[in-house]
Amino acid sequence: MMAGYDGDKMDPADVVRGALDGIEAGRIEVLADEWSAHVKASLANDPSDFYAATGR
Repeated sequence: MMAGYDGDKMDPADVVRGALDGIEAGRIEVLADEWSAHVKASLANDPSDFYAATGR
């Protein structure tokens, strides 16, 4: 799924640790990283704004 992706990737152990911390804290949602938070925040906006901000 990551073929052609040239950005930084998180260590899978860090993703799991964050998810488990979120479950323990009773969170409804856990976002793995800043990029995920950015994408989620962009979903309600015009898609062209998202692509313009990412340079794609």
